[in-house]
Amino acid sequence: MHQLTLPYPPSVNTYWRHVGPRVLISKHGRQYRTEVCNQLRTKRIKPIEGDLIVDITINPPDRRRRDVDNVLKALLDSLQFAGAFEDDSQIVRLTIEKHEPLPKDGKATVRIQALPADMELIDARTCLRCGYVFDSEGPHNRICNVCTMINRGLPECMPVVRGLKRHNGKVIR
Repeated sequence: MHQLTLPYPPSVNTYWRHVGPRVLISKHGRQYRTEVCNQLRTKRIKPIEGDLIVDITINPPDRRRRDVDNVLKALLDSLQFAGAFEDDSQIVRLTIEKHEPLPKDGKATVRIQALPADMELIDARTCLRCGYVFDSEGPHNRICNVCTMINRGLPECMPVVRGLKRHNGKVIR
């Protein structure tokens, strides 16, 4: 499994440039690709083979309205170019979530995992607590058995505070 924290990717609207009859990756897109390559090179990441499950969490750099699908092309192409996987056609499940903005920076957290050979795609889920792929009992089951046992160790009476959401006993925003 690879877990990476990358800079916020350029939008597909700024990733490509038309130069005469040709379509090229823009200067901003090439710079982003170089940043991703450098980060993967320093972590010495090797390509994962086989079917992949990719989970992406993005934190935009500001509060402007943004479509989550506009960042996928630059992000996945850069990961492929950097050697995280051979080809993005290996991806059999792709999830993306948009969270609160991180002023000035923005970031994309990417988790790439191989689908275990003995597991069917329909049964594979990513645990919401630990992030690993596990053999699920159905779409309602989103916590692996190990994390379920850990959760059972939490106190049964968690104080209820109006207006706050909790996940595994922790306040989420």
